[in-house]
Amino acid sequence: MMLAAPLGGGALAETMPATGAVGCPAGGKHQIWVDALKTCIDPGGYLWAEGYYNEYTDYPADADRFYGIGTLGLTLNTTTDTGPLGPLRGVADVRFQYRSADAFAGGPPELQVKPQTLYIDWSGLTVGFRHSFFDFYKNANVMGTDPAITGDSTKLPVAAYTLAMREGWSATIAAEQGNYRGGGIAAADAYSGAVFGQDSRTPDFVAALGQKAEWGKFQVSGALHRVAVNGDVPWMTSSPETWGYALQAGVMVNLPMITEGDSLYFQTAYVDGATSYLGLVNPSGDFTPPDAYLGFGGSLSRVTGWNVTAQYLHNWSPVLNSALFAGYGRFDLNDATAQLTYGASGGNNFNAGANVVWSATKDLSFLAQYAFNYYGARDYVNTSNGLPQSSQSAHEVLLMARYGF
Repeated sequence: MMLAAPLGGGALAETMPATGAVGCPAGGKHQIWVDALKTCIDPGGYLWAEGYYNEYTDYPADADRFYGIGTLGLTLNTTTDTGPLGPLRGVADVRFQYRSADAFAGGPPELQVKPQTLYIDWSGLTVGFRHSFFDFYKNANVMGTDPAITGDSTKLPVAAYTLAMREGWSATIAAEQGNYRGGGIAAADAYSGAVFGQDSRTPDFVAALGQKAEWGKFQVSGALHRVAVNGDVPWMTSSPETWGYALQAGVMVNLPMITEGDSLYFQTAYVDGATSYLGLVNPSGDFTPPDAYLGFGGSLSRVTGWNVTAQYLHNWSPVLNSALFAGYGRFDLNDATAQLTYGASGGNNFNAGANVVWSATKDLSFLAQYAFNYYGARDYVNTSNGLPQSSQSAHEVLLMARYGF
């Protein structure tokens, strides 16, 4: 067995050339080859220090405009040789975070432990906690723990199978845990005071088809999402239910003709009864659209909506880059009683921002980012059940230092 010895500061020496130890894939930073297990182990981590300033219209007096987040992230990648069945890969990324306040809110300070990814991948099978297979753009190059950009970026428990095909094509089917996607079911009559739970025992079913090539990549994806009341409705003999869905298409194009490393993203989605897939940014939490509204007659009226997102990454030099990003989302209530009692026919969400990142060394970088967010109601009437005013604007400034090890 060959095993690398630990160095000061927790780093691990490589006993093999920089291209990777025998049996290890190339590119790892601290690879260890365990011959008895036929396994390559690649540990790592990162430290983040983030400082935020944010506010929105009618910002609560007890909220913190300034707050900070400190993060220790630990990563572990493993690759085990299983012969003709291909490599068994394990991926783990766990964050230990100290927050002085929540985003667009107040304290108290809190220590949190959050898994970012924790899954295994073997012969096309993927099981664990990771990004939804529905997602494509996933807020790429939007920095920080609390990014503010329209577009779905959700991590949740999944079980999936991916078929890899020629020329970079792949197709995936997945079952993803439903309670992470529950947009809720609200009473169409906001004055009724009725509250309904949502049955999230059924997983969301996701399918995706895409290609990765030298020019870039693209993906089309879809999801089926069950919308069902959890428990009895007093005036009905059975609990109502329906199925919602979401569709999405995205493309990323490499732009080496401008500067090496430049890229451009476009993505759009449509939802019907599956509002979490819109990825709306609603700082105050007022007037958040549910998956559906339940009328007194027992019918479920699904909320529909769509979004579009774009982002351009430009490299000014080998150590300096910037990203410009923007997103727009719209939703429609589709229920006359809900429109009357919540005081809107639907809502609009727009956000835009930019950042600049300076990489002082390969492992150390500093960045600044600004984001603007607009959240508004269409055909607004103040009924005290929706937004307290026709729209809210929010500003977020982030200063961040990152170190990887």
